[in-house]
Amino acid sequence: MKINKLIAVIMIGLVSFTSCETMELELVDSPNALSPAQADATFFLNSIQVNFAFWVNGIGSRSAALTRINYMSGRSYPNVYAPTSFNGNWSSAYQGMMEDMRLMTNLASEAGLNYHMGMADVMKAYILVTLVDQFGDIPYSEALLGADNLAPNADSGESVYAAALELLDGAVAKFNAGGPKPSLDMYYGGDTAKWIKAANSIKKKIHYTTGNTAGFNGITDYIKTEAEDFQFKYGVNEVQPDTRHPSYRSSYTATGGGSYMSNWLMNTMQIGHGSTKDPRMAYYFYRQVSATPGFGADPNEETLECSLYTAPSHYLASNEVYCGLNDGYWGRDHGNDNGIPPDGFTRTLHGVYPAGGKYDDRSFKGQVNGGGEGGRGITPIMLSSWMDFMNAYMNPSDMKASTLAGVKKSIEKADSLGGTPLVAADVEAYVALVAADYDAASTSDRAELWAKQYYISMFGNGIDAYNTYRKTGLPSTLQQNIEPNPGAFPLVMYYPDNYASTNANVSQRTDLTERVFWNASGPSNLK
Repeated sequence: MKINKLIAVIMIGLVSFTSCETMELELVDSPNALSPAQADATFFLNSIQVNFAFWVNGIGSRSAALTRINYMSGRSYPNVYAPTSFNGNWSSAYQGMMEDMRLMTNLASEAGLNYHMGMADVMKAYILVTLVDQFGDIPYSEALLGADNLAPNADSGESVYAAALELLDGAVAKFNAGGPKPSLDMYYGGDTAKWIKAANSIKKKIHYTTGNTAGFNGITDYIKTEAEDFQFKYGVNEVQPDTRHPSYRSSYTATGGGSYMSNWLMNTMQIGHGSTKDPRMAYYFYRQVSATPGFGADPNEETLECSLYTAPSHYLASNEVYCGLNDGYWGRDHGNDNGIPPDGFTRTLHGVYPAGGKYDDRSFKGQVNGGGEGGRGITPIMLSSWMDFMNAYMNPSDMKASTLAGVKKSIEKADSLGGTPLVAADVEAYVALVAADYDAASTSDRAELWAKQYYISMFGNGIDAYNTYRKTGLPSTLQQNIEPNPGAFPLVMYYPDNYASTNANVSQRTDLTERVFWNASGPSNLK
């Protein structure tokens, strides 16, 4: 309760910042922001911690939509991921968090606050590699100089990755150096060993992305258990300010659900293994009805228009899931940009994990604010299950054991926020079904199984799913865009408009086919 109140106090000062989507890259004084004369290192660190969680959640949601973990609205990739789409994320990274980190580090270094600086270095490294993953070459060495350089040149993505590794090494050294701990550590509660594991896990993520097997396997002290997971926990306050999980806010409203679930993800989990649907479905999704129009209920033009239609020809040709699913799983297809019908109290909502919503107890009732866990969810940043899936890819001889370990940990993670506790025997039984399907599969189908299970585990943050899809092209069974010609799959994003339009040293991309440095030889048939 004390932490929730502190988060609420911090977020009051962030509302005006996080609601802005068009701030410029150059640093200007804000009447709502702390100045160095008014703040100390702890105040800066508190602000950084909250902003970091919302930043990861925002970019993670967009990445998840590209990889069908989330639903994507919009039939043309260039329009969905337009130059203005990431303005807020770019400003929050440069003008917000990394500038606050710079100011905080100046104060913390004078006071010998190694722990504060180590935390900032871990978050900064994650931000930098994510910016590279999204945009390619980005400003770093010339950034954050204020009026001394309002048009920073971009550094190569490879050099920024190297700088991130140095930051993480420095963070570990700072944690080991000891010293006073912050009064509020929203991630690990002052546990130095867990922060070191988080830093090392991000290093392993970097090596996984670049394909550096030796670097990946050379790190042995990393996140291996749920207790070590790197995540941010939200509160339940609705106003002044709203501390609930962002996905909860969009699902539990006075008018019902405001977002849609991905038909591809729900269908993949409903198929499950051994004719048994994935047990995580009851935690990920809450069904407000027991049947979907056209799929167990009569078609309804008003609430689900596509229930009256035949699937488009390119869906039929590849046997895609289309429009809806049986048993009340009511979502949308990839790229569906139809208007919003009166389905707020019938569509499937975010469940207890990770949004802090309601566990699917088959009560089939419409939900409003306060339902379920009230928004007390998490933003996952690095989880122990993800490390297992990365290990499976980086060490093919260990693929089965590591994949099954990742599946087990992901299932156990699903009920960590509430709902009916999982029975250990049921978890083991489902993992055994996955193992049987793995054993019966060809080499290529085993890779498909690995990728699907990895993506399912990343519900809540699809940043590494986007990277993995560009690296591997897996799974190949991702649902196609409802539009037959949506444009080339984004291999990189347009530079944010508030960076490209204000910096004379930047040339905006003409399309989304440029490749990030680590993806030079990645597949080209992405959809």
